[in-house]
Amino acid sequence: MLLLPIGEVADGDRSATPALLRIGVLPDQNAGLLRQRFIPLVDYLSQRLNLPAELRIPDSYGDLLDQFHDRKIDLAFFGGYSFIKAREQDAARALVMRRIDTRFTSVFVVAAESDAQTLADIRGRHLGFGSRLSTSGHLMPRYFLEQMSIDPETFFGRVEFSGAHDRTAYWVRDGIVAVGALNATKFRSMLEDNLLEPGQLRVLWETPPYADYVWALHPSVDEDLALAIRDAFLALSPDFDEHRKILQALDASGFIPADPVYFDNLEMIVRSHESARSSD
Repeated sequence: MLLLPIGEVADGDRSATPALLRIGVLPDQNAGLLRQRFIPLVDYLSQRLNLPAELRIPDSYGDLLDQFHDRKIDLAFFGGYSFIKAREQDAARALVMRRIDTRFTSVFVVAAESDAQTLADIRGRHLGFGSRLSTSGHLMPRYFLEQMSIDPETFFGRVEFSGAHDRTAYWVRDGIVAVGALNATKFRSMLEDNLLEPGQLRVLWETPPYADYVWALHPSVDEDLALAIRDAFLALSPDFDEHRKILQALDASGFIPADPVYFDNLEMIVRSHESARSSD
């Protein structure tokens, strides 16, 4: 396996190995589910690195960025959009990705009994996105709509932001919005985990693939520790029972080094989106 360099850090930015590894994750589900997903990984990293580690669940996507900026988080699980923001603001260093993150998708879901067969059938009805800073719950679904000459704010009757993928699905289920855009993997996991009853929702449309989630380090993290963290992720294998449980909780088959080139196209989309928003 080719291991990509993590990147050079200026000597003045280096720090000693911290007494505690602070791990922050996107709050894209409720806190209980996030703990179930990530605590096994946190425990594994702590044991592998021989370093105490703790999971931090921010209040919002913006709060994750703020805590990363304030050096309250050393290792962060970002979406593509929030990673690009963290890279611009704080020189966040992409570390590893799940294999699925190089070709991620979003789904637009409707209630099973909806008469809509295409996105055109939802004209004038209410649309639900996730967080404004979500790649799979807002940025990329919006981008693909715009590629089809659909401006969400004028095409739909109203656009709402739920703040989380699971909440978007529940909004559609409960009739708060007619259609919701969310992370395709999260939606399928909700079905598998019986968080949605079979037959409640159906996929109206699935987007083309794009790069999304990434684990990234604050630039103050010591390079030796950075390499050790990367190697710990890369060592996770479904061939081992203990590892398999960690990977299953993360919807992962394994991890690969994160090549920054994966995010080049996404960065252009972010810049275009933010430029358009600033000119509104």
